Amino acid sequence: MRYLIKGLMALGTIALFLICAAWLILSSSMFSSIRTAFIENMIAEKLGQTVLIEDDVRIGIGAKLEVSATGLQLPSSSIEGVDLAVIDTLHFDISTKDLLKGKVSLSKLTVAGVHLNLFTNADGATTWQAVSENENGQKKPAKSPDSSVTEMLSDQEIGLSDVIVLYQNAQNGLDLDIQLSDMVLNRGTATEDATAIGAGTLNGEPYKLKGLFPSEDPFHVSIEFEHISIAANQISQTTGLEVKTTVEIVELGQLQDLLKLDRVLEGTGSISATYKVQEEVARIDDLDVEVQLAGGQSLGVMGHIGELGNPADVSLTTRIRLYPEDDEPTATNRRKDLKLIAVDMIIDSVPGQTPQRQMVIKTNGFTLDTSGEGPPPIKFSGISRTPNGALRVGNVNLRIGVPSDPIIILNGSIEDALQLQGISAEGVLDIPASSLISPELLGADDQLGKFTGLFHLDGDIDQLSLSDLNGKTSETDLWSLNVHGTVNNVLKFENIDLGISVKVPSGAELLQALSLEPVETGQASFDVNLRSQGTDWSTSADVVVADSGLNISAELDDATTNPVLQATIHSDLIKIDQIRTIVLAALQLRKLGNSDDANTPSEDAETPEGAPNPLRDVTLTPIGRSILLSGLDMDVDVDLRQIEGAKGISSLQSEVTLDEKNLSFGPLEFEYGGGHFHVDGHMDLTDDAHLLTISGKAGGWQLDDILHSLNFKKGASGTIHADFNLTGGTESIKGFARSISGNATVSMSNGSIETQLLDLAGLGVLPWVFSKEKQKVAPIACLRAPLSISNGTISTKKTTLETDQVQVVVFGGVDLKKKQLDLNLQPRKIGDPLSRSPWPATLKGPINQPKIKVKDGPRKLKRSDGADQMPAKRQPCVPDILQLQ
Repeated sequence: MRYLIKGLMALGTIALFLICAAWLILSSSMFSSIRTAFIENMIAEKLGQTVLIEDDVRIGIGAKLEVSATGLQLPSSSIEGVDLAVIDTLHFDISTKDLLKGKVSLSKLTVAGVHLNLFTNADGATTWQAVSENENGQKKPAKSPDSSVTEMLSDQEIGLSDVIVLYQNAQNGLDLDIQLSDMVLNRGTATEDATAIGAGTLNGEPYKLKGLFPSEDPFHVSIEFEHISIAANQISQTTGLEVKTTVEIVELGQLQDLLKLDRVLEGTGSISATYKVQEEVARIDDLDVEVQLAGGQSLGVMGHIGELGNPADVSLTTRIRLYPEDDEPTATNRRKDLKLIAVDMIIDSVPGQTPQRQMVIKTNGFTLDTSGEGPPPIKFSGISRTPNGALRVGNVNLRIGVPSDPIIILNGSIEDALQLQGISAEGVLDIPASSLISPELLGADDQLGKFTGLFHLDGDIDQLSLSDLNGKTSETDLWSLNVHGTVNNVLKFENIDLGISVKVPSGAELLQALSLEPVETGQASFDVNLRSQGTDWSTSADVVVADSGLNISAELDDATTNPVLQATIHSDLIKIDQIRTIVLAALQLRKLGNSDDANTPSEDAETPEGAPNPLRDVTLTPIGRSILLSGLDMDVDVDLRQIEGAKGISSLQSEVTLDEKNLSFGPLEFEYGGGHFHVDGHMDLTDDAHLLTISGKAGGWQLDDILHSLNFKKGASGTIHADFNLTGGTESIKGFARSISGNATVSMSNGSIETQLLDLAGLGVLPWVFSKEKQKVAPIACLRAPLSISNGTISTKKTTLETDQVQVVVFGGVDLKKKQLDLNLQPRKIGDPLSRSPWPATLKGPINQPKIKVKDGPRKLKRSDGADQMPAKRQPCVPDILQLQ
């Protein structure tokens, strides 16, 4: 018994010692390092992350060990000097029974005062993961969390408070300050669903979080801000993960605040997508983005991104509208009123197949529609937030035009994508040269070659500068074009310094390539320097066609209410035979884009198979006519110092004025070969017919030259004078003649004409009828022809031709369209108008070969008022019958 008592006392002493030792180990500061090391190792093993406890660890003894730790640090293993996390207080219970079995089971877990730093530096290193390489050189995390970390949480509820998560990424500038003031995680039971309920702020914006995680049914998570709602719903619980996420944005301003971006956009938006993970492959399907800005602009994106990280699995339809559909700018024919309306893009890329794409750029002057095989119209990467709160796009590649042969390629960056500021891009031009003359000419078989060049863009949506422009034509012998210089503001075409040089070996071949009638102009060149500073414009140009040349200089102050282009056109030498070709060529160029012209393909004409037809809905006026219809007033002085022709040298001076409604020129003074013109001209630009009215006087022109120009083969002489007021179309010289209307009076004195023509009429048989003696040439004392002209038909009732003995009165008409004559000639002895006309004649048929027919003369004439006496002083070349008294 005594030994038993001694044994029990020994056991009690040992037990007391063990209890005291345990108490000392678990509670005494003397064994703090042992307790701390034990808890550090336990947590580090489960998290795969080094854990340091700077303060103290206390463990309460009981059926469960009550563990409290303060001052926990999780240092980053990749970024020196930065902690992954700092935890003020950590408390949990550990089952002693489970612990003795080697199993860690935590309950009553509460965490307070958590500061989590999720940082990524410029090199890509992160605070939460260190990277090492395996034997094959593949990168992998240096440590991985224990997959059983969730198994050690045996309690149903976890409490979190005063949690701060800072996410900062030096590569993309994203900066998130997430504060969770209070959050309760309930793991649920067999009869209750697991839940997560919390509240906090994101970058200062308050939110509420709620999650429901049924054991059998799909989960649901929602985050509610004041103006933004985010919901994530699990679609099914089949293999993998499939979550439908929707975002409703009542105010875009709050989204910008959440991302620490400048609040520059106002509007609404919505985003929906399905996130799928199956067999470790993640993808996004059913993407639908709608953004509506307060100014009427909108953005829409639909489709799927496919396997994340695989650019060959993307199918997206994007539409950007700068104007609402019910408030688009009206169609324009002027380039200065051109506005971008919408951009539509389609990307359809399926793994293993050739990618398809389309881009439609819609303006109020044309629509550029390109589609086919090739890379996406636009690619961008390097998206980041700048320190001053702007959204930066580090790399942008924009390809405009046919996918296989884009006309413009831009590579650059945008410092502020939301406001389109800080744009910098290198550009490559490769466009059909015909599109520079008129968009309607853009086609598959482009004989005008290519226009290629390089340029640099720099600026923002308000002022985009184009510099280092150097472009030239290639792949053609029809012409050469060189352009170089800068445009300080491309969008408003301001502050310009451009040099343009055009060389044309053969004007006829160039016109023919433009589907116009060829005109033999010979070689031609055009050199121009265009400059502007603010609202002050100046230009100088040299135009050379064959041996003729023009020098043009102009100035414009666009700040005035009604700006007027002041210009001078002068020349040291113009050859008359070349003037005609220049005018004809200019009239042909004016037809560019004119759908009424016979040489222009109709809109219904079919495009050849395989030929791209990217342009449609073109309303822009061809560049030739757009100058006249630009709305710019002009005041131009013309001084042609030397005009050279077969009959001598002359000069020409005139003034040309142009305003929004009218084109006028004159007085135009021109003298050549003894003849002269004094002409004024006018065109009403508001009239679609573009009729030209000319009025004035002409004199000193020889009858023989005029008759020969009309292919009239009889000899004649005499000096012609004329007064005229005529109106006609400006399509061509022939068109003007055929459409001419107005009136003119032609007169001549001291002339002659071959009598053979009149002899055929029998007028030379009786000497008194025509002249005293029959001869080859009969003198013409005078000629006066009052003419009325309508739509190319000339009619007369009082045309009078006189010799010294005979007065011939002519009435009838000339059809310039059909080149036909229909005239009646009645000869009578001067001073005897009431007598019977002997052998009157008619001239009918083609102008160059009329048929002359002689018939019996009419009966004696009689005035209705009874007048029958000639005045004492007779007026020459006025029908005698009208002079009777």
